[in-house]
Order: sequence, then C-alpha cells, then structure tokens
Amino acid sequence: MKIGYQGIEGSNSEAVAKQFEKSLHKECVLIPLVNSKNVVDALENNVIDYGVMATYNILGGIVTETKEALKNQNFKLIETIRIPIHHCLFKKKNVDLANIRTIASHEQALKQTNEHIRHLFPNVNTVQIDDTALAAKYLSEDILDNTVAVICRKNAGELFNLDLVYENIEDNTSNYTEFGIYTNREV
Repeated sequence: MKIGYQGIEGSNSEAVAKQFEKSLHKECVLIPLVNSKNVVDALENNVIDYGVMATYNILGGIVTETKEALKNQNFKLIETIRIPIHHCLFKKKNVDLANIRTIASHEQALKQTNEHIRHLFPNVNTVQIDDTALAAKYLSEDILDNTVAVICRKNAGELFNLDLVYENIEDNTSNYTEFGIYTNREV
C-alpha cells in the first residue's frame, strides 16, 4: 500500500499519514508529495492508494489548495483525522534574531500565527511556501537566506538542524487541523 501526503518529511500531513498507516495494521510506503495538487494527480494516476490532505483548520478555515485540487474529483473520503497543531519559529544557527526580515511558511501556518508574528515582528514580511517542513528544509539548504525565519512543527525544525526561537506560537492554544484520507479505489 502507498500513502501519499501533502508535505514532506516533518510535516503535519506526514504525522497523519503515519497515524493512518497504524490504523491499517500493515506496513505502507509513505510518499511525500508536497502539495494537494500532487496528491490528487497521484490518486488519479493510481500511483498511490490513499492520499492525505489538510481540509480545514480552526483558525485558518478551509484549506484552499485542497479544495481547489479536489474540485471536479470523485474520490472517496474514507476517514477524517483531526490533530492538534503547534507551530514553532526557527532560524538559522548563529543568526541574530534582530536580523530577521521575513517569515516563511505554508499559507495556513501564517494565518494560524498571524497575531503572534505581528506582535513579535511588527515589520516583518511573510512569504508563502508549499509546506511548513519544506520551508525549514529550504532554510537549512540556504535556498532561503539568513534574514528568513520559518514556521513549522518542532520536529521539522529539529530535523533540518535549525535554531528554535519560539514554541507554540499559534494564535489559539486549541488549534487543530482536519485531514481527509482519500482514495479512488473500492474500499
């Protein structure tokens, strides 16, 4: 069985894909597909058996990229999994916090942390990246420069050897996201 998920290693979608894999009671191959469109394409082309995509967040609302990707599709929604979402801010090691000019992350993470970010960094710009963990990866690989900090899960920042600045910066401590598990096969 192959489970494709929106995001890369260290993403919230990967955490949900692992949880779903456990519920199947069989070992699966987890395939990071970065965004919802790629998950839908992989389902359409029978590259994966199941697709995991974020559908709704209590703070950010409907996940537009998933809604758009699923438009005109007839996939079966076989399960919805809700997980708590906690965001952290990471920067490159040895970069002074005063030098941060930009915050990069997924559109939903930026929405979910907007108040905290505006309070902590009133003059910062934001940049949208396809995935929170991908933002961390880009920063670690110098695709993003040293004046950028990223919002992601704690495990993603640690995975990419970044420096933790703030934890739990979501604007609501009860923040959660619902993820849909989709298939185009008979269940």
